[in-house]
Amino acid sequence: MAILIPLFAMLLLGSGLAIAYVAGAGATLAFIATDNARHLAVLPQQIFSKIDVFALMSMPLFILVGELMNRGGITSVLIDLSMALIGRVRGGLGHVNIMTSVFFAGISGSAVADAAALSNTLGPAIRARGYSLE
Repeated sequence: MAILIPLFAMLLLGSGLAIAYVAGAGATLAFIATDNARHLAVLPQQIFSKIDVFALMSMPLFILVGELMNRGGITSVLIDLSMALIGRVRGGLGHVNIMTSVFFAGISGSAVADAAALSNTLGPAIRARGYSLE
């Protein structure tokens, strides 16, 4: 019985299934083949305990806050402020990007929200100032 599990895994790998699924199926079959299926009852508990993390639960809300700030015009005002302060130096738009991210991080408190909101605003601003997309 134990020799069938690696053969089954090789068959699944040959069919093009992802390695993670093959490893999971092989481990599950090994538990069942060795009569240790009772230990599989812990699996759903472990999966849900790994998902129930505050940082993962708060990310969608931070992204929502970033999008609300972007649609409300706060990000364009922050870009204009940064342009007025340091936009005239060499490589000014790069400095403006960093300074706006610092301001935005102070307001929202999330790097994920910064990346989600500022990329929508700074992308067109960079293209409008003549930078190429490459």
